[in-house]
Amino acid sequence: MSTNVSPKRVGPFPFPKSDPSKRVKDFSEVQQPYTMEEVQDEAKRCLQCGTPVCIDACPVQMDVRGMCEAVSRGDLSTAYKRIRDTNPLLGVTARCCPQLQSLCEDACVMRWDGDPISIGMIQRFVADWEQRESKQPSPEQSKEQTGKRVGIIGGGPAGLAAAELLWRYGHAVTIYEQFGNLGGTAQYGIPDFHLPKDVLSYEIQSISELGVATRTGVIVGSGISLSQLLSDEVDAVLITAGSKDPVKLDTPGIDSQGIYDCYAFLEAVYGKSVVSYVANPTCILGEKILVIGGGDSALDGARTAKRLTQGSVTVVYRRTEKEMPSDPIMVQEAREEGVEFIFLADPAEYVSSGKRLTKVRMNTMELGPPDQTGRRSPQIVKGKDFFMDCDSVLLAVGRGPNSFLQLKEGLKTGRKNSIAVDDHFKTSMRGVFAAGDVVTGETLVVKAMGSGREAAQRVHEYLMNIEDQHISLYETYFVRRSYEMMQADLEGALPPP
Repeated sequence: MSTNVSPKRVGPFPFPKSDPSKRVKDFSEVQQPYTMEEVQDEAKRCLQCGTPVCIDACPVQMDVRGMCEAVSRGDLSTAYKRIRDTNPLLGVTARCCPQLQSLCEDACVMRWDGDPISIGMIQRFVADWEQRESKQPSPEQSKEQTGKRVGIIGGGPAGLAAAELLWRYGHAVTIYEQFGNLGGTAQYGIPDFHLPKDVLSYEIQSISELGVATRTGVIVGSGISLSQLLSDEVDAVLITAGSKDPVKLDTPGIDSQGIYDCYAFLEAVYGKSVVSYVANPTCILGEKILVIGGGDSALDGARTAKRLTQGSVTVVYRRTEKEMPSDPIMVQEAREEGVEFIFLADPAEYVSSGKRLTKVRMNTMELGPPDQTGRRSPQIVKGKDFFMDCDSVLLAVGRGPNSFLQLKEGLKTGRKNSIAVDDHFKTSMRGVFAAGDVVTGETLVVKAMGSGREAAQRVHEYLMNIEDQHISLYETYFVRRSYEMMQADLEGALPPP
């Protein structure tokens, strides 16, 4: 490593945060931005690697290296152009990507002997600058319209990313969304303190302004079938319906009053606005709240409940902290806000007085041999059960793919009723493709976007009858974007379109 490059990132690691004693009383954003001086100093730490593994690790091949080069010299317009080329949700992913967990910052070579480049913070600065200070030109559409029409079922991150790419290829694109707003999990499931909704709304509006049409309140499979859609309105369909089906448990007492699905709770709080929810709450949480689960949604639910009640909130997870699938940064922030954790415990019975939940009998667990996922299986320690008093429980034990459409239309399914697709994202129905969480199960926003973009590429090739000329987005945006091309600012010569 060059001796003139600081091994430590600018500011506190992993990023500046607001005071936990203050933020737990409202829903203001936890992550705090860099100043212009700080973001330039941080960008200057980038080594401009000849083989930028940070881009390789990004599911949408965002030009991290080019962004840092431009920001380091204060050229925010060029920085924005370079990263907006493949990422239509810059401000969203800057905040929602767990960059240190198998993504860009985890791959940064600076991590070998210090702190990785704060890619997310630099990206956020550029995105916020464009939104609040200097509106930049949108990516250009192909000069020739194809005359082809594409329907995208589901307006979450995968659908939005796919719609933008298909529009750029010159297709007419319509998103069919069952809810009133686009955004999917980013809109209904990610807390405001993690992702301010004005950021999401701005970037969705920017996609709409390109010319992507939207029809909300439409449930394909109810009122209009896939075959009708293909016959009357579009030439191809891409299903990006996301994850929705909650895991069903049969724990004794599971139907007691006071037990809520955590995902439904988050949708209720953030679906319209926190103010609207507080005026008409749908969950009676009380003062002692247990959250069952160890993923990001469990942490989001716990921190949301803490803000709403200022009561006692405890996350209960059946494995150890080391095995938690949630972002460790979220665990740290939750602890700062007063959320407690109990590990190696799992509900054995929900106990109620009348119909109202009053306590949970917990099994003590221990870790056994690895299961099919590679993680050590939790096993009950007999005779070590114990009780925990509570007023309510939020269940965050996983969601499966949204199964409504595939079961309704008879599409071939895979694990947990996911939509089965081939290597070209094709389903069992001609002209119908699928991508994102409805295929893979729950995943990260940026990974859903990457899947949506890859599927959109295949839809384009299908519509144009060029399936034997497949363009690899990885090849286009990672391998071919050499340092020399970046220096000459020739990004505009790269497809699409």
